[in-house]
Amino acid sequence: MSVLHTEARHTRTTAPAQELIEALCAELFSSFRRADHHVKGEQYLRGLLTASGRKSIQNIARSLGDESAAQRLHHFICNAPWNWKPVRRALAQHLTDRAQPEAWVVRRMLIPKTGTSSVGVHRRFVPESGRVESGQQAHGLWYAGRELNTPIDWSLSPGAGRAAPHSRSGRHPVTEQLDESAPLPELPAAPLVWDSPVRDVAGLLHLLPVERVHAVVRLSPDASFRPFTPSGRFSETLTLPAERILAARQAPWLSDAEPAPGMRTATARVALPSAAGAGRGLTLFAQWRKEQPDAAEFWVTTMPGAVPADLHRLTVLARSVEHDSVRTGAKAGLRDFEGRSYEGWHRHMTLASAAYAALMLGNA
Repeated sequence: MSVLHTEARHTRTTAPAQELIEALCAELFSSFRRADHHVKGEQYLRGLLTASGRKSIQNIARSLGDESAAQRLHHFICNAPWNWKPVRRALAQHLTDRAQPEAWVVRRMLIPKTGTSSVGVHRRFVPESGRVESGQQAHGLWYAGRELNTPIDWSLSPGAGRAAPHSRSGRHPVTEQLDESAPLPELPAAPLVWDSPVRDVAGLLHLLPVERVHAVVRLSPDASFRPFTPSGRFSETLTLPAERILAARQAPWLSDAEPAPGMRTATARVALPSAAGAGRGLTLFAQWRKEQPDAAEFWVTTMPGAVPADLHRLTVLARSVEHDSVRTGAKAGLRDFEGRSYEGWHRHMTLASAAYAALMLGNA
């Protein structure tokens, strides 16, 4: 975890109560037309919560005390004709009915895999490790609140030479639930925190539903912008990397603050480098611990009048998602699907997200 965010929430998860699981299943599986799908969905969810070790279908069946159930559950996940999207929307609605989100957080999740037996496996460069690694790359959309966070939607990058089905052209599918043009857009608007370093900010903002929600995007330090000049206009010719703009401590476009004990921030008004972004003012934001000024994080936001304390609070929510996703994600089986089917992967991730929610709600 980043040294910038040791104040992020630490939680311990224990098995949720029987009543909570039954109530959650009744709500999430209301779109199922067949009673046996409801039964198998609840069995799979319970198995995710009780199976030891990797949440394979065999281990899930074993945890239910019926190893012969493995074939039925495999068919339910990989072949049965049920739609995961209404289940994900029901999960999101359940959480927002309980409490309004503080933010929607998007995080990349890298799942190491060897061989080609799993869907979406590809060799790709991983910035965090600085190496080329084999595995799956997923993006999760997380409900993030003061008491809990839970993934509600997923996308999976295709393997080499393949196109992922069920994705709309020109729109990153993991944010579709927040798009005002999507069916049934009941989810409340809250800041969208994109917590994966981005260099092409203009390209990302084009794909996000920024008309409805304001975005806060984590930056690669070399992401470039046009700074605000002393004349009161954005520079027409000068383009600088974010780290250079915010390193000029005495520049007239800068302001700094202390949003939390031991933290320092710098903000600057900037614009996108392309002509297409000329009319959109953005706030560039960096934060670091006083004793570690060289370990800054860089962000940019479309929020008008953004203040450092609010921006810092949103990044702390993102760190809570990062921390909880490791511990609780392992308990819910987020990284454990094995199979060649995108449909199977999405169904498993839908029920693993429900298991995640059950764990978090049981400890809220």
